[in-house]
Amino acid sequence: MARRSILMLDLVELLTHWHAGRSQVRLSESLGIDRKTVRKYTAPAIAAGIEPGGEPLSAEQWAELIGGWFPE
Repeated sequence: MARRSILMLDLVELLTHWHAGRSQVRLSESLGIDRKTVRKYTAPAIAAGIEPGGEPLSAEQWAELIGGWFPE
């Protein structure tokens, strides 16, 4: 799979769907990104204690967290 840049909106979407309980394999297939890439971007959320099925976070909350995890 060719390398492509992941935008903030893509990360918010990925983490929102992951947090809603969708599997990493399903996210990979539906978003067209490698499973290892999904794992890379969900790892900080898992390390922070955020688990699928918890209290929903808004797009703004996700964006703030992502900015701290990946300050690019």
